[in-house]
Amino acid sequence: MALEGWVSGGTVSLLLVFSLVTAGVSAPATAQSTAEPPGVSISVERNADDAAKVRYHLEFETPQRAFWLINYTGNVVSSEGFVADRTKDGNHALRWDSETKSPSVTVVANVGNGSEYAATDKWVLAPTPRLTVAWSPGENGEWRYDHLLDDDYPGSSVEFANSGVLGSMFTYVGPYEERIHRADGQRFRMVIGAGATPASPPRKVFESLGTASEHFPGESPDEVLLFVLSDPIWRGGYASPQSDEFWVHEDARLSDPQNLWIHEYVHTRQSFTLGERMRWFREASASYFASDLTIRQDRTSQSAVARTLSAKQYDEAVLSRPTTWVSREVPYYQGALMLWALDAKIQNATGEKRSLMDVFYRMNRHEGPVTYTDFEKIVADVAGKPMDTWLARYVTTPANLNVQGLKGGIGEGKTDGSGVDDSTGGKASGGNDSRSDGDRPPAMIGDLPSTLMAWSGLGFIGLMFGWTVAKYLPRLVDQLRNEKEE
Repeated sequence: MALEGWVSGGTVSLLLVFSLVTAGVSAPATAQSTAEPPGVSISVERNADDAAKVRYHLEFETPQRAFWLINYTGNVVSSEGFVADRTKDGNHALRWDSETKSPSVTVVANVGNGSEYAATDKWVLAPTPRLTVAWSPGENGEWRYDHLLDDDYPGSSVEFANSGVLGSMFTYVGPYEERIHRADGQRFRMVIGAGATPASPPRKVFESLGTASEHFPGESPDEVLLFVLSDPIWRGGYASPQSDEFWVHEDARLSDPQNLWIHEYVHTRQSFTLGERMRWFREASASYFASDLTIRQDRTSQSAVARTLSAKQYDEAVLSRPTTWVSREVPYYQGALMLWALDAKIQNATGEKRSLMDVFYRMNRHEGPVTYTDFEKIVADVAGKPMDTWLARYVTTPANLNVQGLKGGIGEGKTDGSGVDDSTGGKASGGNDSRSDGDRPPAMIGDLPSTLMAWSGLGFIGLMFGWTVAKYLPRLVDQLRNEKEE
């Protein structure tokens, strides 16, 4: 299951809303410029008053340039050396006061009531807050952005009060065992939570994931962080394509026709963003490729997969219209069956020289969200002929495929992507949006591909408005200054 976004609480929103929009327009006097964001020491622990909350205390080294903190998801419970302010886009943020030598901030993340995170007496898995630092590398330089709690943030040190693992999307606090494996240019780091016993041995899991990785064209992640957890976590899995992290329940088995291990790993290879009519593809492709690659590894059979995917029917569901889905499982079953048939059609049309993996690869390289029209064009390109009529029937209408009629495709033919052009490295990445906007940084959020994404503190309307007025705001500021002087 792809990772959803979470909405932050409003612990300090009442304080922030009273900040002046025009405050801090001029850059504060600072020391020499630096090419690096401010260094930070991060301490992580379970909240003393509530075991379902994780506390992050960030203490910055003496900053050399102006910087802001833009909080998207955690609850800021205290800060020192920061002034409540707003970005040019009108989003709440904390601005360093330019005087405090070691500014600090404390943020709390809550497990919440969903099934994606959990807490016990021994351990807790919580969402890592999305806290961004906006900083300017030099005089008249463009604002740059870094996510403070990402593992590649420069100049940071992390310390747990007891023990734990800080990931870009998941924070685990508690005792654990660790396994490390390298395969196909990746470092797999498995964190086995307290009390968890993987149903499939870690050695076999690493072998399976490494083999699965070889079938995907394009650049693989440098590191994949995976957690194995016990009850009360939901008996499934959860992944973050944006940060190459996922967890599975300890009962996950490699022999399952819908192999959770490979399903969640597939999400780490999905670099595309999807339009509304293509939302189904994220889980459908993970479900289909998980089954396909499990068959190839001789861990299950085609008939077992056919029985599993056809076990649930959704007669009125239309893949391209999420509002018709009576269950969130529609893409996992109906969508996966549709991709099975599409894969077979592509392989038949190309003499097994191309497959659905080539479609997947081109979607990863596509700039901007992949729309349904884009999908039609990509499929036609890969297959060497249009398949619009067939796609329209099974994507835009409630027509169901007959699994008995499906031949080829799954577990057969050429799906290693070796026939595609890999000259640019394959995997696309959503870069940070850095642009020159004077001394007040615009709000920024990285590309977070997900099944459902809730942007905390950053609405679409606000974003578009910010882009529209950005070039006029300096003129307005100059006018306000002149009026003040008069």
